[in-house]
Parts: sequence; C-alpha cells; structure tokens
Amino acid sequence: MQEAGEGVLDIPSLSVLRYKSPSVLIAEFQATWGVEPKAVALPVAEADGFLYEVQGLRGVPMSSYAQPTQKLRAFEDVVKVFLGLGKNIILTLCPTMGYIPGEGLQLRDISGASSPQLCLANPRSSEVLGAILGTGIDIVRRVSSKTAGVGLQGIAIDVTDLWGMSGELGRVEATCFCTSCTQHFTDTAPDLLKHFKTFPNPWSLLLRPTDTGIDYVSEVPPGTTPEEVVGIARQRRYVEQFPNADQSELLEHATLLLRYMRSRHALTIGAIGALLDYATEGLDETYTRILIMEGETYGWTSGLWIEELDTEFDDEGNRSYDEIWFNVTPGYLPQTVPYRAYMWRRSRYTINNFFDLAGSLSNASMRVNTMLSQRSIEECRRMVADHWQRVHGSALSSQAALVMLPKDSERALEKKIRRGFVGVGLDREFGDRFSDQLAILPGRADTAARPVPDIDLASILYRLREGQA
Repeated sequence: MQEAGEGVLDIPSLSVLRYKSPSVLIAEFQATWGVEPKAVALPVAEADGFLYEVQGLRGVPMSSYAQPTQKLRAFEDVVKVFLGLGKNIILTLCPTMGYIPGEGLQLRDISGASSPQLCLANPRSSEVLGAILGTGIDIVRRVSSKTAGVGLQGIAIDVTDLWGMSGELGRVEATCFCTSCTQHFTDTAPDLLKHFKTFPNPWSLLLRPTDTGIDYVSEVPPGTTPEEVVGIARQRRYVEQFPNADQSELLEHATLLLRYMRSRHALTIGAIGALLDYATEGLDETYTRILIMEGETYGWTSGLWIEELDTEFDDEGNRSYDEIWFNVTPGYLPQTVPYRAYMWRRSRYTINNFFDLAGSLSNASMRVNTMLSQRSIEECRRMVADHWQRVHGSALSSQAALVMLPKDSERALEKKIRRGFVGVGLDREFGDRFSDQLAILPGRADTAARPVPDIDLASILYRLREGQA
C-alpha cells in the first residue's frame, strides 16, 4: 500500500451520483483500497451533452446529468461538495463527443466520409474542446476560492479512443484523413498517406479486422525495425492479408507503417498541447497536465507510444504533459514521466464505450440513423445491462490488484515516478440500476406496428402560418 502512493477517485460520469452520494463514494473507495482519495476526478462533459453552458457554444445539447440529483442541481454543486469533503479536483475531458455540429471538425475515413467524432488535430476542435475545459476550470477556481486548503489540482485528457478504425479482412480503415491531418502528413511525411488509401495497406501488417472488432499488435516499441514488423506479421498470420506480396514488398509496407506511426504520434501530442494551452490561456496558476491512456506499448486508437512519451518528457521546453494515467502492465514502465496506475484494464476505453452506447440511445439522430433503430426500447435496455457486465469484468477493484502491480526500477523508485493510483467509482450493481432508469428514445422497432392516424396536413400548415398551432 505504501508503494501504491496517493489515490484518486475517478468518476467517469455524473450519473454515478444518482445512485451514490459523494460521501458514500469516498467511503467505498477507502474500504476497497485501504486509503482515502486525495483528489476526485470529474468529467466536464458527458456522452450525451454538456454539463454546463459554454460561451459561444449555445445550441449544443445539455446532458441529462447536468443536474445530477435534486440536491446537486448543477456541476458547480458537485464541485462544491467534494471540495467541502476536503478533496482536490481533477477535471477530465474525453474528446470523442459526437454531438457538436460541424462536419469540418469531424474525423474522416479513406473515402472522405465523416463520423460524428471531433478530430483533435483540427485547430478549431482544439478551440472548442479548450473552451469546454476552460469553462470547467473557471467554475472550479471560482468555487474553490471560497474553500481553504483544496482546489483544482489537474486537468486530464482521455486519449484512449482518438482515432477510430473499422474494416473487414484485408481492408483496414483507420482515421483520419481530414484536411488538418492530411496537411500534417504532407508537411512531415510527403507522399506517405497515399499508401494508406488502398487495400491491403500497411496497417494490415499489425491490424486485422475480425467479426468482433479489430485484432491488433501493440507491443511495437519505437525502435522496432521493418524486419521485426514483418516477422510479427508472419507469426500472427496477418501476412495472409497480402496474398501476392513478396518479402521486399512486405518490408516496404513495414517501413511506411513505422513512418506513419511516428508522424501520428507527433501530430497527436502536438494537438493535445494546443488544446491544453487554449484551455489555460491567461491563467497565472499552473495545473498538472495528465494523459489518460490504455497502457499498451503503442496505442492504435491513441496514436501514442508510451515509451516515446517517457523519452520526450526530458524536453521541458516542449513538454505538453506532466503525468500519465494508464493500466500498468509488465510491458513498459516509465523511467522519467510521473504516472498513476489506472485500476481498470484498457483504462477508460471500455468504460467510455459503455457510456457512448447509452448516450447514443438517448440521442435522436443516433437512435434513428444507426442499427440501434432496429431494436426495441426493452432490447436496448437489456443490451446496456449486458454490456455493463462485460465492461465491469475489466475492473481491478481490490487491494490485491495494487499489490500485484509491477515493481518500479530502482531509478524510478528513487525519483518517485509512480505518484499513486486511480480507482474508479463504479461497481457491478451500477449497470443494472443505470439501465433500468436510462431514458431510451423509441426506435423503428417500437413504432412499426403502431397504426398511423389520419392527419389533415393542409389544415396544420394553414394554422401554423396563421400562428394558431
């Protein structure tokens, strides 16, 4: 427990507060981990909308959890309660929100089709996300000015799913090909992207679509050679996606793939820095800048090498982060950058997927325009509950999980690289209660069998024009 360091209670969604009070969550954290949390991490936005008004962004939907409970009527009240309990605040932002309008800000695939998710590399996205986070910072600063001894400790960006991907065997379709991303690759790696706009492309050496998702190889350190990449692809039988390629062609693909990974890493870390700079512009105080990661050697959906982050941390002049949170595995332990062990497999990735599913079921556009429309309300409710059981299976919620964390090197112990751990305020029963009370919009399956009433459309239009309807 002494080696584990300070604890942080992460509350990924304010929906949690509808089932447990702040004091109960803190008490359960202590019962689980043996220590009280020193800080509480709170989201600044939800999967279904904002938690507070943001200047210049009116018209974006407010979350159904913007008023968490009858007593906690606003985000500001939540902050006040936790500060009153003697806890510092860390604000967390997940940039994958899909309800902000504007196709020019969204991820684009090979064909140019956009997805609802914002592209972090777009400077305008950095401004929008920075405004959301900056408003949260202002709220915490205002509330904490009246509470002695505690306040805003840090700001965290969840990077576990920045760059989505899909496809079928031999056709990996990863993102993003928007104008901002394309320009970055043109400037840093000319002619590179054209090799990823065909099939099979270099991604298929380390990525392989399956019936249930994307199988991938993440144990690829920054110093990996093209020969080693091809060797891994042969071991995993991914080379079957290149039926007519000889060794020289595979090596060429591997070289292109490694160039892409390096360029995507640089783009991602630069975009994160720009976002955080925008959110904290004009502030005299400095706050710990945190990245929430999965913990794999290379994160395909984050676009980041954890080992590269460790190396880059020594460059104080260009440093855009101060700490990382990740699911610690024996693969690689930082030697330079401070970190906290995130006590959930794949960190926030599966948790976010769960809340994204719930948000989609309460969003009119997503409910109608996706395959979810074919499921009834009750089918969707069961799907949410079942999905939660699988997600919670990734929880590492016991003191034994802390004891089993890999040991730091002597150098890391001396420098106190491990600052502590992050425990998540979610338990197995949460999913059942959450799914029971989730407001799910009707889909086509709920309305298909209903009789359509006779409508006098001409009369309705006339009354609307006359201001009578």
